[in-house]
Amino acid sequence: FITGNNPPLSIAELEVRYGDVKFEATGSDFVVLKTDVKIDQNEFNYLGGAIKAAEIVGESKKDELIEKLSDALASCYQDKKLDYGISVYGFSEKQLRSILLKLKKELRKRDIKSRFINNNFNNISAAQYKSISKSGVELIVVKTDGKYLIGKVVGVQDIDAYSKRDFDKPFRDMNMGMLPPKLAQILINLTGVQGKIWDPFCGSGTLVMEGLLMGRDMMGSDIDPNRLDGAKKNTDWLKKEFNTSAKADLFVHDAIQPIDKKFDAIAFEGDLGIPHNQFIKPDRLQGIINDLDDLYIRFFENLMRMECQAPIVCALPFFKLRNGDEVDMSNTIEEIENMGFEQQIDYLKYSRENQAVGRAIYKF
Repeated sequence: FITGNNPPLSIAELEVRYGDVKFEATGSDFVVLKTDVKIDQNEFNYLGGAIKAAEIVGESKKDELIEKLSDALASCYQDKKLDYGISVYGFSEKQLRSILLKLKKELRKRDIKSRFINNNFNNISAAQYKSISKSGVELIVVKTDGKYLIGKVVGVQDIDAYSKRDFDKPFRDMNMGMLPPKLAQILINLTGVQGKIWDPFCGSGTLVMEGLLMGRDMMGSDIDPNRLDGAKKNTDWLKKEFNTSAKADLFVHDAIQPIDKKFDAIAFEGDLGIPHNQFIKPDRLQGIINDLDDLYIRFFENLMRMECQAPIVCALPFFKLRNGDEVDMSNTIEEIENMGFEQQIDYLKYSRENQAVGRAIYKF
């Protein structure tokens, strides 16, 4: 699995989704794991943290790499011109030019008609993979422990589907934080359950939508009737556009009040306090944190009253200051733990460089 910009979050998702897996190797941008689960494009579409997945088809020493890559491509050749791409991880992408040119000569010796699609000798993008996914192949080479592993790509992030769900849905509230669909998938996977999930701060319904696409029955509630109405429009649109049969139970509700409904897990991103792109002065920040602290502590106190035994995965804000410092909600977390809720994963971060507010991921 190619892990992209946030390897710890991607690895945590893989650990929970695939259960008792054995990690064979890890690098700065990849992880090799052994699992009995069949990983194909359909399964990969349920992962929010990984960029690509490849099934290992060979292992090589450095001086055998071109021959081994040629063997792997030859096994995909069917008497037509073979379009292929090579991507490398765990070592410099600058070496890709030499690999591609040597491989082209080797394939010519074997009378294999072929064409590599790497633009400017760079790794293959998701868009490039899509162009050859039906009639060609992408091979990945990762360097680990002095050896090279060769994998055949079996899944790549569907950037067009993500974009469609994010930007084409009928209701978008630009005044609140926009939960990325990829992060919503990660939060759902981190629950570790296959049953019904409740999002008590559902807003425009992004997490509910992603749960439906993953085949989960979902519950979504929000204190704001306008946002709840938008969430209903979005889920209705999703069912028509993506043909999902899972059910969504959406209702107006204050998250600090009990509900008389059954669910198997809770996953949510709550109020982040301020827009993502607004740096805020430290003297104003404490007041925002105090308000959020009150909200989340009252929510978890409500779960105590409900005698909630389900796993709870949440994205709470942390704030970046102009001087580079960060302020998180550590006092809130301490209060939640004092109630008896136990953290099940290490504190994980999700943020982008141009954002003043990031997400801190917890599981209780």
